Amino acid sequence: MKGDSRDTKIVLWVNRIIRWGLGITFLSIGILNQDEGRWFAIAFGLAFIATGFFRPKRCLEDGSCEINN
Repeated sequence: MKGDSRDTKIVLWVNRIIRWGLGITFLSIGILNQDEGRWFAIAFGLAFIATGFFRPKRCLEDGSCEINN
């Protein structure tokens, strides 16, 4: 967003690059694979790519990265 610090922007871009990279990897495996299980890899890759556009909220907005049970 507009008021994000430099560190927050770096975290967001690293998150996006990792998700898009994994999505492209699974998508390419699904496309190149010729058996019946390829649709799972394609769907998994598309899900990774789609979630790369969402902004993660944990540890960015509230500043607390603790996991509560």
